[in-house]
Amino acid sequence: MSKSGQLLTPDEVNALVGALQSGDIETSATSSSGSSVQPYSLVGSDTTSRSQLAALEMIDDRFSRQLRGSLLTRLRQAVKVTATPFEVTTFHDYMQGLPSPCNVNIVRYPPLRGYGLVTMDPAIVYGAVDSFFGGRGGGSMELSPQRGFTQTEERIIQLLLESIFTDLADAWEPVFAMKPEYVSREINPSFAQIGEDKEIVAVSRFDLELGADVRGQLTIMYPFSALKPIRLLLRGRVQTGERDEKLSARWAEQLRNAVGDTELEVIAQLATLRVSALDLASIKPGDTLWFKPPPSVKVLVQSAHLFDAEYGSTDSNAAIRIERVIEPPVENLPSLESANSDTATEPQAASAASGKSRKVVADSKKAPGVSAA
Repeated sequence: MSKSGQLLTPDEVNALVGALQSGDIETSATSSSGSSVQPYSLVGSDTTSRSQLAALEMIDDRFSRQLRGSLLTRLRQAVKVTATPFEVTTFHDYMQGLPSPCNVNIVRYPPLRGYGLVTMDPAIVYGAVDSFFGGRGGGSMELSPQRGFTQTEERIIQLLLESIFTDLADAWEPVFAMKPEYVSREINPSFAQIGEDKEIVAVSRFDLELGADVRGQLTIMYPFSALKPIRLLLRGRVQTGERDEKLSARWAEQLRNAVGDTELEVIAQLATLRVSALDLASIKPGDTLWFKPPPSVKVLVQSAHLFDAEYGSTDSNAAIRIERVIEPPVENLPSLESANSDTATEPQAASAASGKSRKVVADSKKAPGVSAA
């Protein structure tokens, strides 16, 4: 090899060219054995794992137990509800797995964005109709896409949805407060195209048994785009116990200490005057504003009247002595933003509040404000 900065010496280059011309060096492209290149889409690939939605298992279990009791009250018949492990899949694969025809309900999960689906097999609907009118839940027939559901069946479906929505909201309550809402209903799943084929969805499935002969499946589909803002809440299960109580107590103590170090603005308001805008604009240095001393001094904490005090002095310093503590209504407490903003519309004057009336003289350095004379 050459040490002058070149990779190959002239002799090595000539030897390489000669080997290429003689065929001693193979120049044809060969593919490595056993390797294959597969396309990978950064947009359409599934980056969702079940661990990110672990709380759904707890929600599904709670929902299945509550729905069992609701259907018993609604249909006057015991219904077996079994929750199966939730599935993370694409919207296309989920729609392909739905029977056609089927009861497909488009729903919303406010305050989450987007639309989801709640589906019920026709067998569940027919069994619910039979149970609702005094049967044993054994009604069964083939649903034709041309016939659809009758008005009576539609009413029973709506009653079932009301129970499902109520129990679903209760099951979600420990994790996130949401209230499902009905949007529309379809019979053919292909007409409920509420998302892209490659969109990731989470599907909760529940097997229902009405009586001995009626079996069907209830599915609840959540778009992952709607669950994404609360994925941190869904990442773990809700747990309670001694360890959680200790953590909660320690957090409360730390929060109490942090709040105790917060600085608050305290103002002793000795007097408040009301003047017109015209009079305020005409005030000049040397003008006098007369007022009657108030019986007590208002002490404002972050603009909230919390104490009444007596004005005086101690050790040659102005001071106030708290005489009464005032508990303000919770709804009247000011927000931090309003407390920090300067929204005073009345000129305030500081004066010794003892004995006779005092006069307030405008200060030329702080005009048009007022100060004690």
